[in-house]
Amino acid sequence: MKLTWFDVLLILFGLFIAYQLLRKIIGGSWQTETLIIALLVFSLGLTWKMNNNLWKLNSKFDRHIIWHKFKNG
Repeated sequence: MKLTWFDVLLILFGLFIAYQLLRKIIGGSWQTETLIIALLVFSLGLTWKMNNNLWKLNSKFDRHIIWHKFKNG
């Protein structure tokens, strides 16, 4: 599996948010509102990444179906 720059950025951002969440549980770090906004942005990034992967998969599937139509036709 090849990692893109967006994958690396998303992983680093997720690790940073996990670190801040642990610090918040222990008793320090960001305000609660800031942490919630960061989690929402992270969730949006994951959603965008999953949508991008599904679009690529759908494109490959469409090409595969066209291949079968021309092979059998």
